[in-house]
Amino acid sequence: VNTFAESAALFPGMPATTSQAQYSLPFALATMLVHGRIGPDEITGAGLSDPQVAALLPRISVHEAVRHSERFPEGRWSDVTVELKDGRRLASGDVNARGGSEAPMDMHEVEAKFHIMASALPEPRRRAIWEMREQLMQPEAKFEELARLVRAPMEKPHV
Repeated sequence: VNTFAESAALFPGMPATTSQAQYSLPFALATMLVHGRIGPDEITGAGLSDPQVAALLPRISVHEAVRHSERFPEGRWSDVTVELKDGRRLASGDVNARGGSEAPMDMHEVEAKFHIMASALPEPRRRAIWEMREQLMQPEAKFEELARLVRAPMEKPHV
């Protein structure tokens, strides 16, 4: 992986904490390759000791590319080259990370990410929180309702 300096300097190993997991480019890439996603399950609990992810980490190298550093912070550019067992090399070309103002996600992508990251909450509660987002921008909005939804105790799973 060739990336900008700040990204190349992120935590390089198998994370012991959720904070380390969220700031580790090699871990994120290994997790995506193994699971096809990164969500709460992958950056907490057993996800922090996943043997398949741990086995893949030594095969991922991250380096600063000056051309990417020169475009930061306006963009968060990287490129990836994968070497296959038969020796062929596949290159991604330069890719700008999604989610910032320079490469925003559309509202459907934002909503899908919200539901993934809040998946521990019951669906009706997630939906209520999501639906409040536009109301909170109104002058008469009261933060109290959102705080109630966010702070309410977690429901115990039915067994």
